[in-house]
Amino acid sequence: MAKLIAPSLTLFGRSLLLISCELLANALCWTAAGVMFGRTEETKSILGLAMLAWTLGLRHALDADHISAIDNATRGFMAMGQLPVTCGLYFSLGHSTIVIVVNVAIAISSNIANKLNGVGQIGGIIGSAISGSFLFIVALMNSIILFKLIRRRRHLQAANHEDNTHHNDNAPYNPKDDHMLMMRIIGPIVTFVNKPWKMYPVGVLFGLGFDTTSSIALLAISALTKSSGGNAIPSSDVVILPFLFTAGMTLVDSLDSILMLYSYAGFPEHSFKIFEEKLLQDSTSGLETDCERIERKPDIDSEPKFESQPGIQITRTARAKQNAISGLSILLTLMSILVAFSISLIEIMALIGDNCTPCQTAVNAEDGGGIAGRWWRGWNVASDNIGYIGAGIVGVFAVVVGGWYAVVWVIRRMGQHRPL
Repeated sequence: MAKLIAPSLTLFGRSLLLISCELLANALCWTAAGVMFGRTEETKSILGLAMLAWTLGLRHALDADHISAIDNATRGFMAMGQLPVTCGLYFSLGHSTIVIVVNVAIAISSNIANKLNGVGQIGGIIGSAISGSFLFIVALMNSIILFKLIRRRRHLQAANHEDNTHHNDNAPYNPKDDHMLMMRIIGPIVTFVNKPWKMYPVGVLFGLGFDTTSSIALLAISALTKSSGGNAIPSSDVVILPFLFTAGMTLVDSLDSILMLYSYAGFPEHSFKIFEEKLLQDSTSGLETDCERIERKPDIDSEPKFESQPGIQITRTARAKQNAISGLSILLTLMSILVAFSISLIEIMALIGDNCTPCQTAVNAEDGGGIAGRWWRGWNVASDNIGYIGAGIVGVFAVVVGGWYAVVWVIRRMGQHRPL
């Protein structure tokens, strides 16, 4: 026998809770900034620096490496049978850790800022190499997933509603199941990031570039300098600047993570319910604690069914897996793979160009450096405009998803009005 236990949050409920917490965190940071810097006329000008730190966080979240890392990781988690909404949050928190630590050190001693350049050069090399390599690896992983999705889609179409009991379409994808040479090489790296919280160390590694860290550090130094001629603010107050940066970046990264999850999984619950009921099974069956687990219940006409399994209610994870082999999901996966490879190439080539003496000689040559000069300058321009590229990627994904559902809606409307 099974009985109901306390309800849990649905996928929509978890998404709503996450965004609500993000908005609350932003409001708290701005309240703290207002209290700290709004006390006197001399310190009110620092609110402009606070706004700049917050908008830097919003903009940095749109960097192409952020978008690509979160997008591809979300797709990988789905292939493992998970529907996480916190992938972008953990990545963003990891990226912000370096910023917060450095600025806390500046609050203790402003002399730390003078040492950022040397550390930043080393960190930039390490961070760019790691982020480029990570994007390349997850792109390879999603290439394998895409191949499996296409193969599964063809298999289901060929089956033509037959009962394929030998083929388990509901089993999560496990990279170790593939015995190809490529998966034997990258499998251990891919399977490390098998939980959303493991995106935190990935974010830390991405943050080693110290680009945003240096920017926020300069804002902190500017805040201390502005207040030195009048009523000086406590050095500890400048710590609110990296927290404002973090609040802005985590908000956008979390929204990106949720939007990509729903783009790949569709709307698997087909409702806006915030809570769902769970079942407590008897001792022989165990406790059904995984909210993403597929439950098999009596047929309910209002619920969609697997055509090859009549009488089985499709729950959230099963619907997501159905949508994962849809044309839209396959198209988005292909786009994310191309984006990840492209951003990885931009970061690696820009890293080589910045640290290669002949390359720099060609770039800075008075005659333009010929083809070599134009080649390396092109990669540097792409790297310098990575934020605009990221915003463009988000725009393209939004247009594709919106256009796809608009076309589907039009086709359905035309089908309803077609005479019998």
